[in-house]
Amino acid sequence: MNLYSKKLLTGLLAACFTFPLAAQEKPEQKEVNVDELAIKEAERLAELLKLEDWQVFYADSILRHDYGQLHEEIKQLQLSHFSQPDIYQRVQDKWMEKADHALEKVFTPAQWKKYLKDGAAKRIREREKRKKER
Repeated sequence: MNLYSKKLLTGLLAACFTFPLAAQEKPEQKEVNVDELAIKEAERLAELLKLEDWQVFYADSILRHDYGQLHEEIKQLQLSHFSQPDIYQRVQDKWMEKADHALEKVFTPAQWKKYLKDGAAKRIREREKRKKER
């Protein structure tokens, strides 16, 4: 996983795991802009994989949807006062798996291979390992 991907994933996780209590203490705290994160990742993928315009459109749409759903589920868990990290990890794994499956359909085999080499293969292996441990 390259440095940009790590920062993006860390930022998304940190924003999603911010507990409502902390938000109450800092009312001026900015809400996570999921669309902005999706746009940045789609642009990064477009440059890395040399995507066609239609592929960028689909990647952007997929990421906006899946990041948005991930964010909504995390918010619901927070509102329900769940504090077990494995529940949050499970939700993240679910939506990242859906995103990867959808992106695989959009990418050519060569692009998919490059995407996997860029760090996706490691993330997929880690998800599978966590799934087996459950």
